[in-house]
Amino acid sequence: MNELRKILMSDPIVSSINVHPSQEPFVDLVHFDPDIVVDQSLSNRSRYFSFVRFSVANKLSLAKRFLPKGIRFLIKEGYRPLHIQQRAFERALQRVKENSSNQDLDYLMAEASKYVAPPNVAPHPTGGAVDLTLIDSNGIELDLGTPFDAIPQETDYATFFDATNITVQAIQNRQILAHALQSVGFVNYFTEWWHWSYGDRYWAVMTNADQALYNPVSEQELFNLLQKA
Repeated sequence: MNELRKILMSDPIVSSINVHPSQEPFVDLVHFDPDIVVDQSLSNRSRYFSFVRFSVANKLSLAKRFLPKGIRFLIKEGYRPLHIQQRAFERALQRVKENSSNQDLDYLMAEASKYVAPPNVAPHPTGGAVDLTLIDSNGIELDLGTPFDAIPQETDYATFFDATNITVQAIQNRQILAHALQSVGFVNYFTEWWHWSYGDRYWAVMTNADQALYNPVSEQELFNLLQKA
């Protein structure tokens, strides 16, 4: 992991990135690759929760080749509708307000963005992000230190990718995850070991790309893209 570039989603450098809108299609990871397993537990959030851009799905198929034998990806969430992202960020912001004596807006935004990205820069609504973990040959999730989607401030920041307050096995498993995904061009959001993305604004910042590839899309826009496919 890049130790020098720990940039939060709320940083103005992320929102300053230009986007060259792409009409790249979305695909459903449930049907894309039999070796990539999708956890259906978040299917109630959106009927498109397992959809990602085609390039993201293809990169996941390439990344699995870098995993040890018997280890597979378990997808937790791909696309997230903008209205859900907005609601989640508002809740995170309110939680920070209630638990902090510092009421400076920039501070509150930064703390909230350690768990939920501000909607205007959020990777999930673009179709470029995926939350995932690892499972063994029996379908059992490996130890990666914290549960998926744990709140950083409630885990003593053990959700941060390079946290040291987790087991040696969890650290090793995170390195396995990172090696596979970084080998094909994904970037990690350093506060969440499970969050990886390609083509969004945060990816552009972390890779020094001139512009992002994907804009956030509404569920209706996603539906329209699927009809064109």
